[in-house]
Amino acid sequence: MVTRVSMELQERLRQAEEAESKVRELGSLAMEAPALRQELAWAQRQHAWDRAKKGAMEEAQRKMNAATAKQERVPQMLEEISTMVSSLYNLFKEIEVCKKDAMEHLSIVDRVDYEAELSIAEAEQTQMGRDPGSVEYLVASRHGPPRVKKMLEEFYPDFGYLRECDLEDPMRRDVAYFILSHVISPEQLAQLRPAESN
Repeated sequence: MVTRVSMELQERLRQAEEAESKVRELGSLAMEAPALRQELAWAQRQHAWDRAKKGAMEEAQRKMNAATAKQERVPQMLEEISTMVSSLYNLFKEIEVCKKDAMEHLSIVDRVDYEAELSIAEAEQTQMGRDPGSVEYLVASRHGPPRVKKMLEEFYPDFGYLRECDLEDPMRRDVAYFILSHVISPEQLAQLRPAESN
């Protein structure tokens, strides 16, 4: 009987000691739980960051590959546009030269008119017994560059550097005025803008 009790006690002691050992192990493991939770959360965040970073890098690479492919068209297009801009610039220059030549010829017309008008006015003044020199300033005030410009506008009222051009598109309008600004003076361009944009 004593032996049986002793054996039962030994068995219970063994189980208790095993339980005690497990409790120590579990307690030690339980103490690691907060740190393990934090480590897991960090690992999950790091994974999410890595995934987001990788996705963004791949998308950036795709976009830059597309940009690079499109950029390869720039040199040829720039060459074509530069040629066209140069052609338009030269055309504006030719128009300006023709206009200046026309104004020079109109200046001759104005000078002839001035001399004729002055001769007539001086003759009239002489007949009336007045000093013929007194009419020179009066006649001169009706002639010169302003009259030449007015004659040109009267003879060619439809003339315009950008006549019949569609200037509704701001880019087209800016390009046209930019090129034209290299041909005519800023004052001429300022006068032209409101007139030709209406």
